Amino acid sequence: MLGVLAVLLLAVPYIVWHLVRLQIVRADEYQSMAAEQQTRDLLITPARGSIVDRNGVVLATSVTVDTIAVAPNEVEEGTERDIAAGLASLLDLDYDTVLAKVMKKNTMYQLILRRAEPEQSDAVRAFVSETGFRAVKFYEDTKRYYPYASLFSSVLGFTSYDNEGEYGLELKYDDVLTGVAGRVVTAKDNSGHSLSFYFEQRTEPTEGYTLRLTADAGVEQILDKYLEIAMEEHGCAGVVGLAMDVRTGAILGMSQKGDYDLNAPRTVADGTVAEELEKLTGDEYNDAYLNALYQQWRNRAVQEPYEPGSVFKIITAAIALEENVETLNSVFNCPGYSVVQGQRISCWKSAGHGVQLFGKALQNSCNCAFMEIALDIGHKTFYDYFEGFGFTSKTGVDMMGEATPVGGVHYHVYDTFSNPNVGGYISLATYGFGQTFKVTPIQLITAVSAVVNGGNLMRPYIVDALVDANGNVVQQFEPTVVRQVVSNKTSTTVRGLIEEVVSVGTGGNAYVPGYRVGGKTGTSEKRAESIAAGRDLYIASFLGVAPCDDPRIAVLVLLDEPTGTLHQGGQIAAPVVGKIMSELLPYWGVKPVYTDEELANMSKTVPLTVGGIRSWAEAVVGEAGLAVRVVGDGDYVTAQYPVSGSTVASSSTVILYCGAEPDRSEIRIPDLTGMTYKEATEYLELLGLYIDASGALGRTGSGEFTVRSQSPAPADGTVTFGSVITVDFYADSDVGE
Repeated sequence: MLGVLAVLLLAVPYIVWHLVRLQIVRADEYQSMAAEQQTRDLLITPARGSIVDRNGVVLATSVTVDTIAVAPNEVEEGTERDIAAGLASLLDLDYDTVLAKVMKKNTMYQLILRRAEPEQSDAVRAFVSETGFRAVKFYEDTKRYYPYASLFSSVLGFTSYDNEGEYGLELKYDDVLTGVAGRVVTAKDNSGHSLSFYFEQRTEPTEGYTLRLTADAGVEQILDKYLEIAMEEHGCAGVVGLAMDVRTGAILGMSQKGDYDLNAPRTVADGTVAEELEKLTGDEYNDAYLNALYQQWRNRAVQEPYEPGSVFKIITAAIALEENVETLNSVFNCPGYSVVQGQRISCWKSAGHGVQLFGKALQNSCNCAFMEIALDIGHKTFYDYFEGFGFTSKTGVDMMGEATPVGGVHYHVYDTFSNPNVGGYISLATYGFGQTFKVTPIQLITAVSAVVNGGNLMRPYIVDALVDANGNVVQQFEPTVVRQVVSNKTSTTVRGLIEEVVSVGTGGNAYVPGYRVGGKTGTSEKRAESIAAGRDLYIASFLGVAPCDDPRIAVLVLLDEPTGTLHQGGQIAAPVVGKIMSELLPYWGVKPVYTDEELANMSKTVPLTVGGIRSWAEAVVGEAGLAVRVVGDGDYVTAQYPVSGSTVASSSTVILYCGAEPDRSEIRIPDLTGMTYKEATEYLELLGLYIDASGALGRTGSGEFTVRSQSPAPADGTVTFGSVITVDFYADSDVGE
């Protein structure tokens, strides 16, 4: 008895000590272990915030999908192979891999397929319903979806397989798009099965914020359309287009071709590149594949510096006028070249421009004049403005990957730029017309916007606001003035000058009837690439601004490495900007104001007269501003050419058939290339065809414009008598850089 008591006396303190240790000292640890044994804790992925344009058009969204898994510890004996075979077949997976997962009986969760397509989920649900295999589980998940596929591909970027931002705005704003995960905590027994009679605690996820952009899907579609046409027409290696609100720095559109499908970002979109990749294996393939992806993902507008060429003359002109170094009455003489520090530097027009005033020098895009202007400005003043316009620093645009300007790489550091012993005067002269340094497209359009908006350099931006799931604005982003670089007086003067570049100068191919479009051509040689390729490679560009009396929109277009016979910005880039402006300005609510000359050249819309009384029909056609000819002696119009709704030249004659059988002969489509407006119109009239003219017609000196393209083309064969041929008129030569 005494022995038992002694044992108890020794044991009780030990037991008490262990109880204290278990219940107090290590209570949190053992409670956590118990909870893990008794509960199942699953995270609920939050819906990623959408990305919408300025009007609420959805550009990126998250759709609910299923992740399919198996709970092996719930698989009934003997059904393993049937489950594996069914899932492998329906989901196009390897049978042995699926079976191996199903056989892991000591586990509660084996992933079979993440984010299944809806049709795959439906098929597996039907399979489970038919077989009763309840070990197959469905977990709610989300998947990123881009409704417009390639629209804004260089801007939006994409997400990883884990729905995390991986590129573009998706990466830049990943933290606000992601949201907060929810969770479900459910009781389970010692085998890991859920206890339905016990409890389930659910915390709902918080959806990520929506990004509302300054960009407009309509503007982007206009850019896309004409960039794609230009890329094909001129055989370009790539094309870039930017549209900006000059008053605020808001980006309205940012497009490039070739682009890619955001829903399949890891698929190489360029067919030629994809074919070349198929020939490679191993590390060589991996390196080439990754490089191809980078090339298609990169946003050239913010990541790729280039020589701006003569577009930069807008900046040089603004500096000279602001500093009173030159006036509109300053006179320059261009013999076709200038000699600077013993080096002969040619003008783009080898015959020279002769004697010209300041404004005419800009209209002519004269290199010699702008070398002289830069030299008159001087190194220090020019460089101060070069920095002031933002060419030595990032713009600060709210996008990922903006290229950092590096002194000595993209531009000269001042000590080199101003040092005559290393060609400092040559550098200053060539900077004056936009060569021997590099800028990004976003830097250039931002700087020119400052010149025309009254002088304020704005910080470009593309995210307008963060919006929560209830539509409440959480954060609004406002326009930011970085600094004032020129005066409003200088701004007004330069606007007038660049309008004349389009109305009477080298930018005429960007002319849009009814709108006061200004702008500047640019052509820059890719020197290093030209040497490597053994042939001349160029970037043709044009930067347009409209309307010049009250600027709202700037559009910059770059055509990289055109392969046709034409390569100058005035020849091939200016028409693209003109086409873009012709649609963008009406879309933006800017109303046209036509001159008498423009009205005379404008196409007219043919009214519907079929079925009407003859006299009434003649009157209707007359009211539409068109001549009329009647064939037949019937009282009613039974047919008409051209058909109603067609647009034709104002000089056209509409044929009304009153009881007579209309001419239905087939006419071979003529090649109008190189004809003037008068020649093309008269020729088509002789054939019984009509012309619908577009392009730069109507501006001063429009007689120099000839047919560049037509639709239908001669290769299309024949058209019926009375058909309309749509013709574009542009200048091919002597249009400057």
